[in-house]
Amino acid sequence: MAASEGATPLGKPTGAYSNTSKRFRITVSTVGAPNFRTSSVIYEVSYDQLSQKIQNIHRMGAKILRISEIS
Repeated sequence: MAASEGATPLGKPTGAYSNTSKRFRITVSTVGAPNFRTSSVIYEVSYDQLSQKIQNIHRMGAKILRISEIS
């Protein structure tokens, strides 16, 4: 079997990495009206809630500044 046919080097894991027990911090810039200061909001969510929270943030019209893993 040639290396280009999907062979993996010995010792390398081939399964998908599971990060379902991880928690994430999402830093969001809220949308302010003209002449008002914008503020930042931080959400901490589990991996299972991450996608839904991102969708909700976009629906609100806010801007995601950073997503970082916290545990």
